[in-house]
Amino acid sequence: MRQVRARKTRSALITAAAGQFARLGYAGATVARIATAAGVTSGALTFHFLSKEELARAVADAGVEAARAAVGEVERITDPGMGAAEQLTQVVVGLLEQDVHARATVRLLDECPDECASWEEAWRPALDHALERARAGGADATVVADVRLLIAYLLAGAGARMRAGRPVESVREELGRLWQRFAAGLQL
Repeated sequence: MRQVRARKTRSALITAAAGQFARLGYAGATVARIATAAGVTSGALTFHFLSKEELARAVADAGVEAARAAVGEVERITDPGMGAAEQLTQVVVGLLEQDVHARATVRLLDECPDECASWEEAWRPALDHALERARAGGADATVVADVRLLIAYLLAGAGARMRAGRPVESVREELGRLWQRFAAGLQL
């Protein structure tokens, strides 16, 4: 029974911390605020996490795991290349909208990159899988490398626009327009 309660408390702390980190950033999210948001004492928080840094790493790990799970569906797309690449960007943007752990991870990486798991490592394998299939189908290696780079920039920009308060639907529409323009000039 204690172990179940401890797991629930730990999970509640990670989720509460994610909300605080996503909204206030690393510096603004105090241990006291996180504990209050989780409905526990600061002592309970420090029982589970020895430091705010350790808690930030746990939040980032949860965000990366959420991203890996979300982009796993992209690996099952039969259309290699642009279709899968576009879907991956939309899946990640949707995740940033829906999952507080993902939003917090992206913000934490901006503010303390050495403390957190790599966000790009969460979605890069699914992208590589799709683009390698395009490459095997005859796509130019330079074009494939450029698409890989483009997606990194698109996702970084989409995350920044969302953190600046841009509505997710606007970001989705912007990405869709950019993909249409890009795809019109490039075939994979």
